[in-house]
Amino acid sequence: MSSIRHVTTQQFSPGTTIDGDRLEKALQDLEDYIAGVPDGDFNQRWLQNQIVLKYLPYTAEADTNVDTNTTGAVPFVAAPWLDVYNTGAGTTNAYRLKGNRLPWQDEFQSNAQVAWTASLAVGDEPAIIESIDVSLNSHSSEYVNDFHYGSSAPPNKTANAPIDNIHLQITLDNPYIPNIQVGNSVLFHRYNFNVTNSKITARSLAYPSPLPSDINPTIASVSSMGNGGLQSLAIEERDLNIPLPPLSRIRFSLVLPNDPDPSTGGGFGYDPWGFKPWQTMIPTMSITLLERLERD
Repeated sequence: MSSIRHVTTQQFSPGTTIDGDRLEKALQDLEDYIAGVPDGDFNQRWLQNQIVLKYLPYTAEADTNVDTNTTGAVPFVAAPWLDVYNTGAGTTNAYRLKGNRLPWQDEFQSNAQVAWTASLAVGDEPAIIESIDVSLNSHSSEYVNDFHYGSSAPPNKTANAPIDNIHLQITLDNPYIPNIQVGNSVLFHRYNFNVTNSKITARSLAYPSPLPSDINPTIASVSSMGNGGLQSLAIEERDLNIPLPPLSRIRFSLVLPNDPDPSTGGGFGYDPWGFKPWQTMIPTMSITLLERLERD
Protein backbone atom coordinates (compact mmCIF):
# COMPACT_ATOMS: atom_id res chain seq x y z
CA MET A 1 0.00 0.00 0.00
CA SER A 2 1.72 3.15 -1.23
CA SER A 3 -0.68 5.86 0.00
CA ILE A 4 -3.01 6.59 2.88
CA ARG A 5 -5.60 7.47 0.25
CA HIS A 6 -6.04 3.74 -0.27
CA VAL A 7 -7.48 3.48 3.25
CA THR A 8 -9.30 6.76 3.99
CA THR A 9 -10.42 9.98 2.39
CA GLN A 10 -8.99 11.93 5.34
CA GLN A 11 -5.64 13.44 4.41
CA PHE A 12 -2.98 14.71 6.81
CA SER A 13 -0.18 16.80 5.35
CA PRO A 14 1.85 19.91 6.25
CA GLY A 15 -0.31 23.02 6.37
CA THR A 16 -3.52 21.22 7.32
CA THR A 17 -5.21 21.03 10.70
CA ILE A 18 -5.43 17.84 12.73
CA ASP A 19 -8.44 17.60 14.99
CA GLY A 20 -10.20 14.86 16.87
CA ASP A 21 -13.09 14.50 14.41
CA ARG A 22 -10.81 13.93 11.47
CA LEU A 23 -8.63 11.49 13.39
CA GLU A 24 -11.70 9.56 14.53
CA LYS A 25 -12.99 9.37 10.97
CA ALA A 26 -9.60 8.15 9.67
CA LEU A 27 -9.37 5.48 12.38
CA GLN A 28 -12.89 4.29 11.58
CA ASP A 29 -11.98 4.05 7.89
CA LEU A 30 -8.89 2.05 8.84
CA GLU A 31 -10.95 -0.32 10.99
CA ASP A 32 -13.41 -0.87 8.13
CA TYR A 33 -10.55 -1.55 5.72
CA ILE A 34 -8.91 -4.14 8.00
CA ALA A 35 -12.26 -5.84 8.62
CA GLY A 36 -12.79 -6.36 4.88
CA VAL A 37 -9.57 -6.23 2.88
CA PRO A 38 -10.34 -6.17 -0.87
CA ASP A 39 -9.22 -9.22 -2.86
CA GLY A 40 -6.72 -7.14 -4.79
CA ASP A 41 -4.81 -6.14 -1.65
CA PHE A 42 -3.49 -9.56 -0.65
CA ASN A 43 -2.18 -12.67 -2.35
CA GLN A 44 -4.64 -15.51 -2.77
CA ARG A 45 -4.00 -18.23 -0.24
CA TRP A 46 -4.36 -21.88 -1.27
CA LEU A 47 -4.65 -24.92 0.94
CA GLN A 48 -3.11 -28.21 -0.16
CA ASN A 49 -5.35 -31.25 -0.15
CA GLN A 50 -4.54 -34.85 -1.12
CA ILE A 51 -7.08 -37.33 -2.39
CA VAL A 52 -5.80 -40.90 -2.16
CA LEU A 53 -7.34 -43.92 -3.90
CA LYS A 54 -6.17 -47.38 -2.93
CA TYR A 55 -7.49 -50.90 -2.62
CA LEU A 56 -6.23 -54.48 -2.39
CA PRO A 57 -7.16 -56.44 -5.56
CA TYR A 58 -8.63 -59.90 -5.38
CA THR A 59 -6.04 -62.67 -5.65
CA ALA A 60 -6.59 -65.82 -7.71
CA GLU A 61 -7.43 -67.67 -4.49
CA ALA A 62 -9.99 -65.02 -3.56
CA ASP A 63 -11.57 -65.31 -7.00
CA THR A 64 -11.93 -69.05 -6.48
CA ASN A 65 -13.60 -68.51 -3.10
CA VAL A 66 -16.04 -66.01 -4.59
CA ASP A 67 -16.88 -68.35 -7.45
CA THR A 68 -17.40 -71.24 -5.04
CA ASN A 69 -19.41 -69.44 -2.35
CA THR A 70 -21.71 -67.19 -4.39
CA THR A 71 -24.86 -67.90 -6.33
CA GLY A 72 -24.34 -67.87 -10.08
CA ALA A 73 -21.20 -67.86 -12.16
CA VAL A 74 -18.71 -65.31 -10.81
CA PRO A 75 -15.35 -66.54 -12.16
CA PHE A 76 -13.44 -63.44 -11.04
CA VAL A 77 -13.90 -59.92 -9.63
CA ALA A 78 -12.59 -57.15 -11.88
CA ALA A 79 -14.14 -54.14 -10.13
CA PRO A 80 -13.27 -51.28 -10.06
CA TRP A 81 -11.62 -51.94 -13.44
CA LEU A 82 -13.80 -51.59 -16.53
CA ASP A 83 -13.22 -52.14 -20.22
CA VAL A 84 -12.32 -48.89 -21.98
CA TYR A 85 -14.89 -49.54 -24.69
CA ASN A 86 -18.58 -50.19 -24.04
CA THR A 87 -20.14 -52.68 -26.39
CA GLY A 88 -23.73 -53.75 -26.89
CA ALA A 89 -26.75 -52.70 -28.86
CA GLY A 90 -27.95 -49.17 -28.24
CA THR A 91 -24.74 -48.02 -26.54
CA THR A 92 -24.60 -44.20 -26.52
CA ASN A 93 -21.42 -43.78 -24.49
CA ALA A 94 -19.05 -46.24 -26.14
CA TYR A 95 -15.72 -44.65 -25.28
CA ARG A 96 -14.65 -44.04 -21.69
CA LEU A 97 -11.42 -42.24 -22.65
CA LYS A 98 -9.67 -40.45 -25.50
CA GLY A 99 -6.33 -41.22 -27.11
CA ASN A 100 -5.65 -44.36 -25.10
CA ARG A 101 -5.41 -46.99 -27.84
CA LEU A 102 -2.13 -48.89 -28.02
CA PRO A 103 -0.50 -49.31 -31.44
CA TRP A 104 -0.98 -53.07 -31.66
CA GLN A 105 -4.56 -53.13 -30.36
CA ASP A 106 -7.80 -52.82 -32.25
CA GLU A 107 -9.57 -49.71 -30.94
CA PHE A 108 -12.93 -51.47 -31.22
CA GLN A 109 -11.86 -54.47 -29.15
CA SER A 110 -13.77 -54.05 -25.93
CA ASN A 111 -11.36 -55.99 -23.71
CA ALA A 112 -8.00 -54.75 -25.06
CA GLN A 113 -7.51 -52.32 -22.15
CA VAL A 114 -9.05 -51.75 -18.74
CA ALA A 115 -9.28 -48.54 -16.74
CA TRP A 116 -9.69 -47.66 -13.07
CA THR A 117 -11.44 -44.30 -13.04
CA ALA A 118 -12.46 -42.10 -10.12
CA SER A 119 -14.49 -38.91 -10.43
CA LEU A 120 -14.10 -35.76 -8.35
CA ALA A 121 -16.50 -32.83 -8.09
CA VAL A 122 -15.06 -29.32 -7.71
CA GLY A 123 -16.92 -27.01 -5.32
CA ASP A 124 -17.98 -23.37 -5.60
CA GLU A 125 -14.37 -22.16 -5.64
CA PRO A 126 -11.78 -22.91 -8.34
CA ALA A 127 -9.01 -25.41 -7.67
CA ILE A 128 -5.58 -26.24 -9.09
CA ILE A 129 -4.13 -29.68 -9.78
CA GLU A 130 -0.59 -29.45 -8.44
CA SER A 131 0.63 -33.02 -8.80
CA ILE A 132 -0.34 -36.66 -9.23
CA ASP A 133 1.30 -39.81 -7.89
CA VAL A 134 0.72 -43.42 -8.90
CA SER A 135 2.39 -46.39 -7.27
CA LEU A 136 2.08 -49.97 -8.52
CA ASN A 137 3.45 -52.28 -5.84
CA SER A 138 4.34 -55.85 -6.70
CA HIS A 139 5.43 -58.86 -4.68
CA SER A 140 7.50 -61.94 -5.36
CA SER A 141 4.67 -64.41 -4.67
CA GLU A 142 1.31 -62.65 -5.11
CA TYR A 143 0.79 -59.55 -7.25
CA VAL A 144 3.79 -60.55 -9.36
CA ASN A 145 5.00 -58.10 -11.97
CA ASP A 146 8.51 -57.21 -13.15
CA PHE A 147 7.15 -54.48 -15.50
CA HIS A 148 8.98 -55.89 -18.53
CA TYR A 149 7.65 -57.27 -21.78
CA GLY A 150 7.87 -61.02 -22.10
CA SER A 151 9.76 -63.07 -24.64
CA SER A 152 6.88 -62.45 -27.02
CA ALA A 153 6.86 -58.64 -27.33
CA PRO A 154 4.25 -56.51 -29.12
CA PRO A 155 5.01 -55.32 -32.66
CA ASN A 156 7.86 -52.78 -32.78
CA LYS A 157 8.75 -53.53 -29.16
CA THR A 158 11.81 -55.30 -27.77
CA ALA A 159 11.45 -58.58 -25.90
CA ASN A 160 12.23 -58.35 -22.18
CA ALA A 161 12.44 -54.53 -22.38
CA PRO A 162 10.77 -52.27 -19.78
CA ILE A 163 7.13 -51.65 -20.57
CA ASP A 164 5.81 -48.38 -21.99
CA ASN A 165 2.09 -49.13 -22.18
CA ILE A 166 0.65 -47.45 -19.07
CA HIS A 167 -1.67 -44.49 -19.52
CA LEU A 168 -2.49 -41.81 -16.93
CA GLN A 169 -5.25 -39.42 -17.83
CA ILE A 170 -7.23 -36.59 -16.21
CA THR A 171 -10.30 -35.37 -18.06
CA LEU A 172 -12.86 -32.64 -17.46
CA ASP A 173 -16.52 -33.53 -18.07
CA ASN A 174 -18.54 -31.46 -20.47
CA PRO A 175 -20.87 -29.34 -18.28
CA TYR A 176 -23.83 -29.96 -20.60
CA ILE A 177 -23.36 -33.69 -21.28
CA PRO A 178 -21.20 -34.80 -18.34
CA ASN A 179 -21.71 -38.54 -18.85
CA ILE A 180 -20.87 -38.60 -22.57
CA GLN A 181 -17.11 -38.94 -22.62
CA VAL A 182 -16.60 -38.05 -26.28
CA GLY A 183 -17.45 -34.51 -25.19
CA ASN A 184 -14.92 -34.26 -22.36
CA SER A 185 -11.70 -32.24 -22.31
CA VAL A 186 -8.33 -33.92 -21.70
CA LEU A 187 -6.43 -31.96 -19.06
CA PHE A 188 -3.49 -34.32 -18.62
CA HIS A 189 -2.36 -37.43 -20.47
CA ARG A 190 0.90 -39.29 -19.94
CA TYR A 191 1.57 -42.27 -22.18
CA ASN A 192 4.28 -44.15 -24.10
CA PHE A 193 6.73 -43.53 -21.27
CA ASN A 194 9.43 -46.00 -20.33
CA VAL A 195 9.05 -47.10 -16.70
CA THR A 196 12.79 -47.50 -16.03
CA ASN A 197 13.02 -44.18 -14.18
CA SER A 198 9.96 -45.05 -12.09
CA LYS A 199 11.20 -48.34 -10.72
CA ILE A 200 11.75 -48.88 -7.02
CA THR A 201 12.98 -52.03 -5.36
CA ALA A 202 13.65 -53.36 -1.89
CA ARG A 203 15.35 -56.62 -2.73
CA SER A 204 18.48 -55.72 -0.79
CA LEU A 205 16.58 -55.03 2.42
CA ALA A 206 16.44 -57.55 5.22
CA TYR A 207 12.98 -58.90 6.03
CA PRO A 208 12.01 -59.77 9.59
CA SER A 209 12.03 -63.41 10.47
CA PRO A 210 9.63 -64.58 11.61
CA LEU A 211 7.13 -62.27 9.97
CA PRO A 212 5.11 -60.03 12.31
CA SER A 213 1.90 -61.61 13.57
CA ASP A 214 0.07 -58.49 14.76
CA ILE A 215 -2.80 -58.87 12.28
CA ASN A 216 -5.37 -61.59 11.79
CA PRO A 217 -4.95 -63.57 9.61
CA THR A 218 -1.19 -63.35 9.85
CA ILE A 219 0.82 -62.80 6.68
CA ALA A 220 2.55 -66.15 7.00
CA SER A 221 -0.79 -68.00 7.17
CA VAL A 222 -1.99 -66.66 3.81
CA SER A 223 -1.27 -68.91 0.88
CA SER A 224 1.69 -67.78 -1.30
CA MET A 225 2.57 -64.84 0.97
CA GLY A 226 5.80 -64.55 2.90
CA ASN A 227 9.16 -62.90 2.70
CA GLY A 228 9.65 -61.43 -0.74
CA GLY A 229 11.22 -58.51 -2.53
CA LEU A 230 9.39 -55.66 -4.19
CA GLN A 231 9.73 -54.58 -7.78
CA SER A 232 7.40 -51.67 -7.95
CA LEU A 233 6.72 -48.42 -9.78
CA ALA A 234 6.42 -44.91 -8.38
CA ILE A 235 5.20 -42.53 -11.07
CA GLU A 236 5.30 -38.85 -10.12
CA GLU A 237 4.18 -35.72 -11.93
CA ARG A 238 4.93 -32.40 -10.23
CA ASP A 239 4.18 -28.70 -10.78
CA LEU A 240 1.28 -29.35 -13.15
CA ASN A 241 -0.63 -26.16 -12.23
CA ILE A 242 -3.78 -27.24 -14.06
CA PRO A 243 -6.69 -24.89 -13.22
CA LEU A 244 -10.12 -26.35 -12.53
CA PRO A 245 -13.23 -24.19 -12.90
CA PRO A 246 -15.83 -24.08 -10.12
CA LEU A 247 -18.67 -26.61 -10.16
CA SER A 248 -16.85 -28.89 -12.59
CA ARG A 249 -16.19 -32.63 -12.47
CA ILE A 250 -12.92 -34.36 -13.33
CA ARG A 251 -12.04 -38.01 -13.86
CA PHE A 252 -8.68 -39.53 -12.94
CA SER A 253 -7.90 -42.76 -14.84
CA LEU A 254 -5.21 -45.41 -14.76
CA VAL A 255 -5.30 -47.48 -17.96
CA LEU A 256 -3.58 -50.87 -18.37
CA PRO A 257 -3.39 -53.38 -21.22
CA ASN A 258 -5.57 -56.44 -20.87
CA ASP A 259 -5.25 -59.77 -22.68
CA PRO A 260 -8.49 -61.28 -23.95
CA ASP A 261 -9.73 -64.29 -22.00
CA PRO A 262 -7.70 -67.31 -23.19
CA SER A 263 -10.80 -69.48 -22.77
CA THR A 264 -12.62 -67.46 -25.43
CA GLY A 265 -10.04 -67.60 -28.17
CA GLY A 266 -6.66 -66.76 -26.74
CA GLY A 267 -4.79 -63.60 -25.86
CA PHE A 268 -1.91 -61.47 -27.00
CA GLY A 269 0.56 -63.13 -24.64
CA TYR A 270 2.37 -59.87 -23.94
CA ASP A 271 3.60 -60.09 -20.37
CA PRO A 272 3.45 -58.83 -17.70
CA TRP A 273 -0.24 -57.89 -17.58
CA GLY A 274 -1.97 -61.03 -18.79
CA PHE A 275 -5.69 -61.70 -18.62
CA LYS A 276 -6.20 -60.05 -15.20
CA PRO A 277 -3.80 -57.09 -14.98
CA TRP A 278 -5.30 -55.94 -11.67
CA GLN A 279 -3.88 -59.08 -10.03
CA THR A 280 -0.30 -58.21 -11.01
CA MET A 281 0.15 -55.25 -8.64
CA ILE A 282 -1.41 -53.24 -5.81
CA PRO A 283 -2.34 -49.78 -7.14
CA THR A 284 -2.44 -46.46 -5.33
CA MET A 285 -3.43 -43.21 -7.01
CA SER A 286 -3.25 -39.78 -5.40
CA ILE A 287 -3.95 -36.31 -6.67
CA THR A 288 -2.80 -33.12 -4.95
CA LEU A 289 -5.13 -30.14 -5.22
CA LEU A 290 -4.68 -26.54 -4.20
CA GLU A 291 -8.00 -25.17 -2.97
CA ARG A 292 -8.54 -21.49 -2.36
CA LEU A 293 -9.08 -20.43 1.22
CA GLU A 294 -12.54 -18.92 1.39
CA ARG A 295 -13.03 -15.62 3.15
CA ASP A 296 -16.16 -15.05 5.24
